[in-house]
Amino acid sequence: MSGRSVQYSKPLSNYLRVKKLQIFPVLKRLSFSGQITWSVPEGHQWTLFFDRGQLVYGRGGVHPMRQWYRQAQARLPSPELSYQALQASSAAAPRSSWPHDWDYQLLQRWLSEGQLSSKALQAISTNIVADILFDVVQARETQYQLARQPPLAPGQIPVYVDEAQLLTSVTDLWDAWLEAGLEAYSPNLAPVIQHPEPIRAAVSPRVYESLMQLLDGQRSLRDLAVKLGQDVLNLTQALQPYIQSGWISLVEVADFPPLEGLDPPMGNGAAPKAALKIACVDDSPLVCKAMGQVIRSAGHDFLAITEGSRAIPTLLAQKPDLVFLDLVMPDTNGYEICSNLRKISRFKDVPIVILSGNDGLVDQVRARLLGATDFLSKPMEPIVILSVIRKHLAPIRI
Repeated sequence: MSGRSVQYSKPLSNYLRVKKLQIFPVLKRLSFSGQITWSVPEGHQWTLFFDRGQLVYGRGGVHPMRQWYRQAQARLPSPELSYQALQASSAAAPRSSWPHDWDYQLLQRWLSEGQLSSKALQAISTNIVADILFDVVQARETQYQLARQPPLAPGQIPVYVDEAQLLTSVTDLWDAWLEAGLEAYSPNLAPVIQHPEPIRAAVSPRVYESLMQLLDGQRSLRDLAVKLGQDVLNLTQALQPYIQSGWISLVEVADFPPLEGLDPPMGNGAAPKAALKIACVDDSPLVCKAMGQVIRSAGHDFLAITEGSRAIPTLLAQKPDLVFLDLVMPDTNGYEICSNLRKISRFKDVPIVILSGNDGLVDQVRARLLGATDFLSKPMEPIVILSVIRKHLAPIRI
């Protein structure tokens, strides 16, 4: 009996994980309307919405904002997807019956306005649900709960997800993921180059330059797959030899900041949170202006410093919660400023994020040795800026 247990332990474990998907035919047969929520001990939750047994939409997991943003960005070239514009659009979107979360309501609004086709909406929903189900299957310990809701009214019939095709594709991807030896790799992790020289010797200069720019630890494997128009399995397999060699590491990356819940609820007696103060030291007024617009739109105070020689006295006077620091400036450099700030007790633990147009690992290593908290490559996407702020200041009061 023990020999049989050893022989079949791996396939049995795989079967038990995929077995989670067998609830779908049951919900369809029961014409279930409502939501199913999976949860894990770590606290993550994934929720899928059903109408009369048909799958409508899903959200949740490690990166609920990232998974929505990358799919919307890939299929919405015309609407403005800056953080500020999304906040405004979300506030203006009418709230109908469930799913009532801002992300689904915003997609429905774009559909009604003709900015999004039914096919595009179905693709967005399908891909989001596919990511959710893969994560649920990959998770070792999950529990689920069902919550019934009234069926949608006839005038609110949504665009349904093709459930049968979806379940097959998720199962096939999981099988291929295991066969490729990727079971321990989550597609929510972000690749970052640790040793560039062996990679430089192994690939063409053009590929090396692209890798240095993309593999900066700020984009998950799924983000990169959508950005590059590749399958996440093929992308991860292509990186696998470098990961196994230790040339590339997979690290956790923070989710993008949510659009809802940024302001405290009114009338609950809670005092509003003080705004964070974010500083940017960069000799380019355009960089400071663009960053200021992003940071202020998120409700934070912003301090621009365009003269490197004035950086330390100004920062000492203003006492920001986080500092973005340009690496190369005419009268000084980010290394020197970072090193001097770390010698001041007030800035011993303040996050300092180095900004550079150079993606070289040497700059990154040197910056970290001098006390930098993080390193961002220019140009910076607005939502990545806010993600970095959330990553380093979320434990404080975001």
